[in-house]
Amino acid sequence: MKYEDDMIHSGIPTFVASEYVSLDEVKDYEIAVVGMPDEMGLTYRGGASEAPRKIRECSMWKKIDGMECYDYDNRCYVKTNNLKICDVGDMIVYHGDQEKTMEYMIDVVSKIRNTTFPVILGGDHSITYGSFIGVKKGGNYKKVGLLQFDAHNDTEPDTPYFPRINHSNQFTNLIKEGYLDGHDMLTIGLRGICNRVWNDFAEEQGITIITANEFNSMTSQEVANIIKEKFKDFDAVYVTFDMDSLELAYSQGVGTPKYNGINGMKALEVLRSLKDINTVAFDLVELSPPHDPSGVTAFMAWEVLYNFLAVGYNKEENRK
Repeated sequence: MKYEDDMIHSGIPTFVASEYVSLDEVKDYEIAVVGMPDEMGLTYRGGASEAPRKIRECSMWKKIDGMECYDYDNRCYVKTNNLKICDVGDMIVYHGDQEKTMEYMIDVVSKIRNTTFPVILGGDHSITYGSFIGVKKGGNYKKVGLLQFDAHNDTEPDTPYFPRINHSNQFTNLIKEGYLDGHDMLTIGLRGICNRVWNDFAEEQGITIITANEFNSMTSQEVANIIKEKFKDFDAVYVTFDMDSLELAYSQGVGTPKYNGINGMKALEVLRSLKDINTVAFDLVELSPPHDPSGVTAFMAWEVLYNFLAVGYNKEENRK
């Protein structure tokens, strides 16, 4: 049943219990959340297609409505953003046809970005290929940067064994196809031992890298300063957050888990600091609910989105 003010965890699970609207109606909202339950780009563990629904379930217990809050992490009062949010539901996945799925995604995201800030719930990390192109087509931007939180650089070469666009080469293809300049990209959270070809491509393309160890040795303000300096001349920044970037305590429920990882609390503080740059889209990827029996990774996925939207999102009227 529908009540004027539903109780926590009752009702249809839309993002923060927001209005479920059609694509034509997003123009009336500041934030449009859309799911992309696509896992055709996976090369390891499955389950990412179940993530958008799980994230919505985790989001229903809290609003983002300008509430006056006390921040125990920093011992200060904070007022959250008062955002008009809608949920567009999930995009179509053309199973077995990743190219057609990406074309559809580009079209949908570009229509959203034409008027509204898109939050895309993946899905595996290949979806950033379609959503980034969609954002570029939908927004009238001179220079779009990309901020990536990830355990992996996703700059592998194409392979005949997986779709042309998969979760390990989406940035390779964005760069090679001219949609993204590597010098306009900052990656945070890389760790472990990988094929040198992947790193060589990233270095040749000028991608700025902060490893997990480097991130953890800095203060959150130091990281925030690097991000602000990197994107100071950009009129738009796309943020992609891969859940496997986080320390393993929070990232067991992902498609490609990896030891070490960036500190969870520090990551949330950095996300809160993104109000200093003009972020124009945000995606969250690689959550795998079947591999997350405790629900901790899904809960943290919601915290990532909440901390960004409630504190780190810079509303258009607040921008200098």
